[in-house]
Order: sequence, then structure tokens, then C-alpha cells
Amino acid sequence: MVRFSKIEEGRYVLDVRGYTCPYPVIYARKALASIRVGEVLEVLTDNPPSCENVPRAVKEDGHDVLSVEKVDRGVWRIVVVRKR
Repeated sequence: MVRFSKIEEGRYVLDVRGYTCPYPVIYARKALASIRVGEVLEVLTDNPPSCENVPRAVKEDGHDVLSVEKVDRGVWRIVVVRKR
């Protein structure tokens, strides 16, 4: 199950662990569309191709990728700022 929640003011987390592409990209785009410009989205994934596909897709959409980092065994966090 995809989980999207507010961590703190201006910062959200989207947990797409268990999903393979293209779903992490689709859900990341939907989540970014639901937050305000300047707010931050953290995407958690356990699908290695998503570590390339999600950043590429959101950059193509005009957003900034702050980081892609491994946070646990087989889990990555992609941090994105909504720009438009």
C-alpha cells in the first residue's frame, strides 16, 4: 500500500516500497502535484531502478532532486523540491 503523509510543515514522505516501475514515478508525480511549490517530498523505495527513474522523471517535470541516498538495506530515499 502506498503511504503519503506530512512529516512536518512543508515536508512530506511518499512510501512506495514494494512497487516497481512505473508506479513509483506515477505516485511521485501525483504527490508532487498535491504539494505546494517549495515544499519537499521524500520518496522511499526498495526498487533499485526507481533510484534512477524517479529522479529523471521529476527533473524532466522541472523539479529539483536534492539527494538520492541508501537509508537501509535495500531502501533508498529520494528527496525532491517542487519547483513549479
